[in-house]
Amino acid sequence: MIARKQIFVRRYSSGKPFVTVRIAIVNLNTFQRTAFDQRCWVDTGFDGGVHVPEFRRSEATMVGVQPTPATVTLAGRVRRPGYVCLAFLRQIDDYEIPPPGLEMELLMQGDQPWGLIGLEVLRNWIAEFDGPRETLSVYE
Repeated sequence: MIARKQIFVRRYSSGKPFVTVRIAIVNLNTFQRTAFDQRCWVDTGFDGGVHVPEFRRSEATMVGVQPTPATVTLAGRVRRPGYVCLAFLRQIDDYEIPPPGLEMELLMQGDQPWGLIGLEVLRNWIAEFDGPRETLSVYE
C-alpha cells in the first residue's frame, strides 16, 4: 500500500465543507501581483477551478489584469454573465502550495459571500468526504 501524506482535515457542519483559500493573480507582463483570502465551499459538482464573488474582479484590475467576459452555466442550467482570468491557488487552510502555486482558472461571478472550489483543483489530490462525521480529508 502506498503511504499518503495528509494535507489537511476539516470538520464541517450543515453538510457543507468550507475551507479558506489564498488566491494570487499575477500580471504576466508587469509581474505585479495581488493575493486575497476567500472562504470557499468544496463543491464536487463544480467542474471549474475556483469560483469567487464578482467583486473580486477589482483584485485583478488593480494589477492590470483584465478578466475575460464569459457566460457561466450554473446549477439548473441557468446561464449568467461572469469573468475569468488565470490565477494561482497558493494556500488551502494551513496547507501552503509551493510557489508559484496551482495554476487554475478563476471565475468571478455572482454576489454570494463565499466561493466554490471545484474539480479542476480537487483532481490534484485525494479528497475523502466522511458524511456521517462531517469531515473532509485531503491527501497528496
